[in-house]
Amino acid sequence: MKRLLLLRHGKSDWNNPDQPDNERPLNARGQRAAALMGAYLRQRDLIPELILSSPAVRTRETAHRVVSALQAEVALDFRAELYLAEPKTIIEVVRAAPDTAGTLLVIGHNPGMQLAALKLSAGDSAGRRDEIEDKFPTAALAVIEFDVDSWAEAKAGDLVAFDSPKALV
Repeated sequence: MKRLLLLRHGKSDWNNPDQPDNERPLNARGQRAAALMGAYLRQRDLIPELILSSPAVRTRETAHRVVSALQAEVALDFRAELYLAEPKTIIEVVRAAPDTAGTLLVIGHNPGMQLAALKLSAGDSAGRRDEIEDKFPTAALAVIEFDVDSWAEAKAGDLVAFDSPKALV
């Protein structure tokens, strides 16, 4: 079995409208949300062996706050192709992930994360697919399980959880 965690970055800071998009940091709410989602993963024993993240400042900060809250050694890889990625690219990155990672966390941006979650989750054990179709808020997390041995085979998984910081507080 392979478990995929799709996490949208935390809320970004828009105080400087002239700042390039990829340089926008998290705002205070986004910082708290990223730490909360890392704690959520730790409490539910959803510790990834590998995190693949967009290199934008807000996704980097989200990744580092999640790792800190996990209190675990986790490999972290920033991938340029995940910056504002289309769902097709996200899925290609997932399917190319090393099979040594039983649990993989991908941190990125919308609308790609939302659409990738919908494309990869054929089943809906969580009963939350409609919520994903409606909205994939900042720092929201979709957990999709695949009954496969290799990430290359990850096509039609089962959505087993979908949560956001707002739902956890």
